[in-house]
Amino acid sequence: MSPRISAVLLVLLFVTFSTASAAISAAPTSVGPAAQSTGSQELSPKNTTFHVQLRPNGDAQWTITERFNLSDANETRAFERTRDGFLAGTNDEDVLKGFRAANAAAARATGRDMEIEDINRDYTIDDGQGQLLLSFNWTNFAAVNGSQLKLEDAFYTPSGTWFATLQSGQSLVISPPDGYVLTNSPPNAYIDNGALRIDGSPTTTFERGDLDIVYTGGQNLGGPLLGGNLPLWIGVSLALIAGLVGAALYLNNRDEPQSTGTSATDNREADRPADESTSSDDKAESDDIDVELLSDEERIERLLTRNGGRMKQARIVNETGWSNAKVSQLLSSMDEDDRIDKLRIGRENLISFPDEDVTEIED
Repeated sequence: MSPRISAVLLVLLFVTFSTASAAISAAPTSVGPAAQSTGSQELSPKNTTFHVQLRPNGDAQWTITERFNLSDANETRAFERTRDGFLAGTNDEDVLKGFRAANAAAARATGRDMEIEDINRDYTIDDGQGQLLLSFNWTNFAAVNGSQLKLEDAFYTPSGTWFATLQSGQSLVISPPDGYVLTNSPPNAYIDNGALRIDGSPTTTFERGDLDIVYTGGQNLGGPLLGGNLPLWIGVSLALIAGLVGAALYLNNRDEPQSTGTSATDNREADRPADESTSSDDKAESDDIDVELLSDEERIERLLTRNGGRMKQARIVNETGWSNAKVSQLLSSMDEDDRIDKLRIGRENLISFPDEDVTEIED
């Protein structure tokens, strides 16, 4: 689709539909810095990337990049004409109108004050390729919940979603702040150089709730776990102190007399089959706790504790005997209360305690 046709479609959609959600629903399929061409030579982008760089306060730096192949002098001149209009701000007027409409609709749907500000335009020409880059800051784009950044409702409108499709050659890329890890992602996403990426292949459609993306912070010194405002030297000092304490404990334990014998009790424990030991521990635990007196949430937490702090949702359903709908609703409520974390892996959910290391996932 040529930039000139894209511009016409965008204007028609914007005028035809009176609501903001309908107006912007086609934006990712037809917008970009070169939405209007000023020359006679039609110039179509090779690909388009919507990059969202998140910040700990919930703001997001959006950068829309269109890449063009410049294989001959005619294409280079056409790109230069498009570039001149783009830098002058005449080529992307309808694009920005569309995103401002999306901003207004998302603000109504989420109840957060949102603004699109600090608009910048740039370009590059290198090695037979040209790029146009339109960037802006979108305030309060992500919902901040403690150490979590939640993006799902950022794409909402009161009646649906404003980010409805990605066409072939278009990609949505989301990068977290330093120290944040991905704890929930859509099934059609993958990680590319540390960023979450979704490609149009050939056309990827989204409905409300499909872009349920969650990042959790507190993974680095001086980051969200410690307030995010510690100077670097304090973080380094804390790390040095922790290292010195660890070394002192190691030397102290090494100097203590070590027992060379093994008690009969130790031998019996070593010779005991793993499943027998586990069953005995479970029996002792069940003797101490009356399961019937526990709340549903406490039973979930007890199961997680007995399974190393993480379980797949399907296994929780099997072990509790509850319906999948009940378990799903219960886990969603616990996740909102920060009692557990849910990590989407393909078509399954991995349930864990907050800040549990889930980098190594067992079946």
